[in-house]
Amino acid sequence: MKIAIVGAGITGCLLADFLDTDNFEVSIFEKSRGCGGRASTKQTDFGQCDIGATVVPVKTVEFAQFMRQLCHQNIVSQWPQTIAITHQNNGVKTPLEIFESDREYYVFNQKMNAACRHWAKKAQLHTNSLIDQVRYHQDKGWQLKINGVWQAERFDKLVITAPWPQSQTIIEQSEVSLALPTFSQTWSSCWSIAVKLDRVVTSAVDLVYLKGHSIQTLVRDSSKPQRPEVTTTQQNEIWVAQLANELSDDLGSQCMNEAISIATKELCELFGLSNQSVTDTYAHYWRYARPSAGQKPLGILSNHENGIYLGGDWSFGSSIESAYEGARALVQLIKTGV
Repeated sequence: MKIAIVGAGITGCLLADFLDTDNFEVSIFEKSRGCGGRASTKQTDFGQCDIGATVVPVKTVEFAQFMRQLCHQNIVSQWPQTIAITHQNNGVKTPLEIFESDREYYVFNQKMNAACRHWAKKAQLHTNSLIDQVRYHQDKGWQLKINGVWQAERFDKLVITAPWPQSQTIIEQSEVSLALPTFSQTWSSCWSIAVKLDRVVTSAVDLVYLKGHSIQTLVRDSSKPQRPEVTTTQQNEIWVAQLANELSDDLGSQCMNEAISIATKELCELFGLSNQSVTDTYAHYWRYARPSAGQKPLGILSNHENGIYLGGDWSFGSSIESAYEGARALVQLIKTGV
């Protein structure tokens, strides 16, 4: 049975790994140059940095067992050990406090998207392949229009794992019999800023949650295990700051310089550094970072009779754990129909 998966993010690549290759021939189609989706790593002129998902917090027992198994396989590492939190209310900032969490935290080794390459190795991965449209032919299967050209290959089943706004566009532009949600889902954006410093921050923490600040998370990216060295002297560090979603929405995609200025200013203020400590920056705007707060997850959408399924992290939340849950639900539905 031939299956086409649209999207090589966490859900799409995990699904390819979960499917039994003795029964399924899997092809993954990704519009970008590589896999990982929002679990993205960028190689800049000043070093490597994870500009998408920065850490993987674990909530459920099932996902904890899965991550521990990956840790045993040297695919992930448990990190960080020390997390801090700071608040700002009515302009008053609290100092950094150690955050006592009952969750386990992990990062993928080498790069945040490295695990996706591992999971996708059972499938045929087609990058730079933008799916413009899909259509179903009775008794012949699914046909894909890639980069403006209809392909001759047909598939028995089609799985779309792209962010919901992109998945919804594919479905609405195609003559597909599928019941869509009766309620809308809006998404928030996020500016992710990598900052290289000319010194080592003396604070022992590697992850900071900032409440009420312009930055929502701050990660000492160069301290992650099994990452390339920043310099031979180790007198530099790379931090990744993710701006608050509401602020990112207000700035929009055109305000890169302002986003960089906000991130560097708050990072320097937090650690008592001068602006001259910043030697390099890199910014990326995630238009579809996560569903807006307080919205109901969409679940898995499907028409089992015609063999089409839609799911992703947006099905159950917006985290890597949600992407894992989406992949587990999809593989169950594909194999059994329930």
